[in-house]
Amino acid sequence: MRRKLDAALALAVAIAATGACTGSIGDGSSPASPTPDADAGAPGPSDAPTSFTCDPTRKPPVDQLRLLTATQYTNTLTDLLAWMLGDPNGGTSVLMGIGATLGSLQPNIPIVPQTDPVMAVLFPDGGYLRADQDQQYLRVQAYYDIGVAVGAALTAPARIAKVVGACATDTNAANDAACIDAFIKKIGPRALRRPLGADDVAFYTSVYGADPKADPLAYADVIAAMLNAPDFVYFVEHGDKPVANMTGVYALSAHELASRLSYQIWDTMPDDALWSAAEDGSLLGDAAYAKQVDRLFTDPRAQKAIDRFFVDYLQVNATGGARGKGGLNYHNLAAYNADPVFKAFAGSDLPSPTLSQSMVDESIAMLDYFVFTKPGTVGDLLESNASFAKSADLAKIYGVAPWDGTSAPPTLPTGQRPGLFTRAAVVAAGVNTSPILKGVYLRRYVLCDDVGKPPAAAANAMVVLSTNATTRQVVTELTKNAPCSGCHPTLINPLGFATESFDGLGRVRTTQTLFNPDGTVAGALPVDTTGVPRVKMDDDKTNVQGAADLMHVIATSGKLEACLARNYFRHTFARFENIELDGCTLESMRQKLDRAKGPGLVVDLLKQVVFTPAFKQRTFE
Repeated sequence: MRRKLDAALALAVAIAATGACTGSIGDGSSPASPTPDADAGAPGPSDAPTSFTCDPTRKPPVDQLRLLTATQYTNTLTDLLAWMLGDPNGGTSVLMGIGATLGSLQPNIPIVPQTDPVMAVLFPDGGYLRADQDQQYLRVQAYYDIGVAVGAALTAPARIAKVVGACATDTNAANDAACIDAFIKKIGPRALRRPLGADDVAFYTSVYGADPKADPLAYADVIAAMLNAPDFVYFVEHGDKPVANMTGVYALSAHELASRLSYQIWDTMPDDALWSAAEDGSLLGDAAYAKQVDRLFTDPRAQKAIDRFFVDYLQVNATGGARGKGGLNYHNLAAYNADPVFKAFAGSDLPSPTLSQSMVDESIAMLDYFVFTKPGTVGDLLESNASFAKSADLAKIYGVAPWDGTSAPPTLPTGQRPGLFTRAAVVAAGVNTSPILKGVYLRRYVLCDDVGKPPAAAANAMVVLSTNATTRQVVTELTKNAPCSGCHPTLINPLGFATESFDGLGRVRTTQTLFNPDGTVAGALPVDTTGVPRVKMDDDKTNVQGAADLMHVIATSGKLEACLARNYFRHTFARFENIELDGCTLESMRQKLDRAKGPGLVVDLLKQVVFTPAFKQRTFE
């Protein structure tokens, strides 16, 4: 029986493996807005727009065939099994049972190679939540192993009647063929997230085998084959009706739209209510669609899925992600505890193993608060003085009481660390405060400016601690000459220097203590947070005194609204935005944040993208 399954899965495995070789599956690549290569004579730095031009006659770029992320795959598998068993906890129970054998991605959940939340601006081979092509073989093997294990678990004596029906266990051989047919027609559409055709039924019947005799092993093979089908592990879309005056652009079918909507807001497959709206076609109506969007957003799963975007946006993924490839990868702070300089620097605030995660949790809690609890604007995200630190050690660093998570959050001193980008998750970096990385992060992901790739020579330029100079002085000296002088003194360093009022643990400071290699104090020097940040690149007049001033300049520049729209676009479509071809989608999203045009609430941006034509369509050529 296993030989039949191997043959049945060969096509799916071949498709995935071929995609890995060509880079065509899930790589998020697009010819739009590539990152210039400073070594190749590319154009110099460019200022990001604060709005986008909408030309509805422009055809969107071709969409990629996307793979489910590891989170989406795990959620989908869990929910599908729960539905098959008719038990909300059934999926988790099955996966816990096989997790001990296959290893775990989450506690007791089978392992699937991770998708890597790489930022498209930095890395032309990927965008948000792309599939790492180097891991395709491991991923395909994991899918196979999990599919086989799940098939065996669901067809065990204690479960098979519930999953297949009593006909799979009774002694009536006359109903065996009908039992197989009914099982395939029931499970197949939900597993593949689309209606089955006659050819689908014939294929999975052939996987079962020519003999219709009730056989748990044969049913297990059918389940494993479905869980390895391209339609299960990829977003396979064919479109429905052609869009007028847009050759190669098709409106999604009701089932495809239900799938997009569910994965966008919940990171999992459609539930019964959404599936029913697709089945009867009502989802294609504006009123029914809006009702489903509101329903999905009020479910706790929405916050969990949107938090995935926030984690990627802040580059605080626990597995490294973009931070591990050149971003703000400061964590884990406790890893430095054995270093004599860090130990002396931290003093009574020596990090616990959970401090770094507490920092991340605080930033995500702030975003959640201004999206779900008390909807706010980008101005709130940039200038709020509320603390969302729940752990005692992080609250101590902030100098406030821990937040209980329900009452009004404690308030920090006005102007001390306003908004999201002065919180410890962003500014805590160890003994070295890493102003260059902070400057690059703000320039690229908060302002969306293009400063190109660093020259090859930058790999040899290291910011080292000094016993007689501040970090700012060291960085200024290091980057004052070519090739660094083209961007650092004007576009990168000033943004990072404005946050030098925070030490490497995120504590407020006015002086920088200098240490000898053995951890003894070498001296202390005042920190300088002043500068001309050029939030708008041509603005060489606006001076800031520190982080509070910088956040205010960003908040009033209009650039964060446009940049946040671009980042959420990348998260949604897993590709680069094309400023010209995607202008209508980007502008409709940006306007939801524009306080001159309405409330400007961040939550409205998150909702708006699913109402855009681009979300409801697919470009094939």
